[in-house]
This record gives sequence, C-alpha cells and structure tokens, in this order.
Amino acid sequence: MNTRQDTHQKVIPPISTEFSGNRGDYRNSTKNEELESIRGLAAFLVVFFHLPKWNPVLNIGFINNAYLMVELFFVLSGFVIFNAYAEKIELKKDLLRFQFLRFGRLYPVHIVFLFVFLVIEIIKYIASIKLGINSPNSIPFEENNLSMLIKGIFLISSVLPNQPTTTFNYPAWSVSVEFYTYLVFASSILFFKRHCRTLFSALAVISLLMLATERTFGFESLLSCFAGFFIGCLTAMFTRNIAPNLPKFASLLAFSAIVLFLQLKTTTDFDPLIYLLAAALIASIALSADGLLKRVLSLKIFTGLGVISYSVYMSHAAIEWVANQVIRVVLKKPEIIRADGRSIPQLTQLETLFACMAVVTVVLLVSAFVYTFIEKPMREKSRRFAFSKLN
Repeated sequence: MNTRQDTHQKVIPPISTEFSGNRGDYRNSTKNEELESIRGLAAFLVVFFHLPKWNPVLNIGFINNAYLMVELFFVLSGFVIFNAYAEKIELKKDLLRFQFLRFGRLYPVHIVFLFVFLVIEIIKYIASIKLGINSPNSIPFEENNLSMLIKGIFLISSVLPNQPTTTFNYPAWSVSVEFYTYLVFASSILFFKRHCRTLFSALAVISLLMLATERTFGFESLLSCFAGFFIGCLTAMFTRNIAPNLPKFASLLAFSAIVLFLQLKTTTDFDPLIYLLAAALIASIALSADGLLKRVLSLKIFTGLGVISYSVYMSHAAIEWVANQVIRVVLKKPEIIRADGRSIPQLTQLETLFACMAVVTVVLLVSAFVYTFIEKPMREKSRRFAFSKLN
C-alpha cells in the first residue's frame, strides 16, 4: 500500500519545470500555456488534498486521490526538461550549469519554508512548555528533529531509503528526489547520449515494476520520481518529430480520463496508471489541434496560477497548519480522532466552505508574494551567475 496517500504525506512537485520559447513549438522549446495551466491546476488540487477533513463534504474521491498529482508533475517535468535541455548538455560545464540552475529554481523557496516550519516547531515547543497547550497530533521536535532538519537543508530527506515524508514542510519530499533525478538525467545526456532512449526506457520500466510490485526497498519516493520523469522524457522524444494532427477533442478526452480516474479510484493498486494517463494528456496537448480544453487552459487565470504554482506547492502546508490551529485553539471546535490517531477539528458545511475559501485566498496571496520577491528574483540571479561564471 502507498503510505504516502495519507493526508499529510504526499504533495505535488515538482512543480519545478522551466518554460521558455514560443507557444506551440514542441520540438524546439517547452513554452506552452496549456502545460503551464495543467501544472497550476494540479497544484491547486493538492492544496485541497492536504486540507484537514473538517467536514465529510471534503471526503470525496477527486480530493482524496489528488496525491497522484505529484506523479503527473514528475511526468510533466521530464517532458519539459528534456525539450529544454536535451540538446544543451554536451560538456561537463553544461552539466554543472544545468544542475546549478535547478538548484536556483528549487532551493530558495524550499529553504524559506523549511525554516518557516522550524519556527512553527519552536512555537509548538513554547506553547507546550510555557502555556500548557499541547498538540494532539505530535510532540515538538520528536519527528521534526535535528536529523531531519539537516537532511532537509541538504535535500536528501527523501533520497535515502525508508525516510519519513511528513517532516517539517512535508511537500518538500518531492523537491529532494527531483533534484537528484535531474542529476541522473543530465549525466545520462552527457555520458550516454546515443543510448539515452534505451537508458530512460530501462529506468522508467524498472521503476514502474518496482512500484507496482511494492518491491521498492525503501526507495519509493525516488522511484516514483524516476518513473514519472523518464516517462516524461520518453513522451518528449515521441512527440518531437510528429506533426500536431490529433483531433481537437483528444486533449479533452485525456483530461477527462484523469478526472474520472481520480474520482472513481478506491484502491492504491492502480496508482501507477497515473503515469500513463499523464503522458497521454501531455502528448495529446502537444499533438492535437486547438480545441475547447486548450482554449480554456490558455486563459490568463489558469496560466497565472501555473506561474506561481511552485510557490503554491511550497507554501500551502504552513498556511493550512495555521488555519487548523485557529480552528482548534481559538474557535475551540469539537474534534474527532481518526483511525490513525490524529485529531481533527470539525466544522459545519458552511463553516468548511468559508474556511476553504480563506485558506485558498491566503495561499494565493502568499504565493504571489513569494514568487515576486523570492522565487523569481533568486531564479534570475542564479541564471545570471550560471551564464556569467560557469562558462
């Protein structure tokens, strides 16, 4: 069973792709408004997945299975990164520059929210020692300890086997595995370029088989990224030299298949299918003519959400924690104990609606701020450094 299905254990990614170039040019660039929007919508869905179940109205398949959006992001990341960099890594300095750019893309926002959660842990400790207010779900600095903090700082919290994925800013587990997946990708392009199709196929198939058979040897997080990312690379290879000639409804059909899969799936046994569904969606967007779905995804409200999606992904857990404490400590709402022993305050349907609206509003505002003043400036600085100092 996929233990990361737990509400506080799995989140969306990877949202670390870069888009550049002209819209619609799938062979020479990765700039595509529709893919940007898919990324934003998936991030938005993950926000709802991690909301505490304040009311049974939130207990629906589409939300409960949204942890699979992480796998979609891995596939999307592989597709975009391959198109952007497969022809640009020819020397060791290119590999170094590529990995530094990935670091500049991921790390600044990651480290900010890692220390936000460190502050939260300190607040929990003070509340427990000084005020006698104890969390019903965790003991301060027990799970979020010094060892996990150091692993988070060095981006190895989920690369090592049998590591918990719920510590500190729990969405960051995917940042850890994706960073090192980038390194495997770039090294493969540099040293095995003529055989990268075979290598990527082997990595994708072996990872999928290990996940499907649950023979992961503790490397489930890393294997989930390998499977998705290299399937994304293979999808990019497949679409590169094919003219867009699928019918207009192809992308809508693939999108609908994912929606139905999320809504109807009741067991984790079929989770690996999301990789193939995600690949089909991305390929159909790349190879289909303009249609209803692509026109909707091109709307600024969705592409704008895609732009700030990484900040949404990294910030929402802290905001949801604060909202839950307000409901528990300030509003003093009654609580229920889940089967796993976790305590969750309960709200009426109307209160849940207002709470969700408040959380989403704050997440969007904070994410826009983080993107504007941290993510974008640091990304630009890293690019200037990479192209001026690493040549």
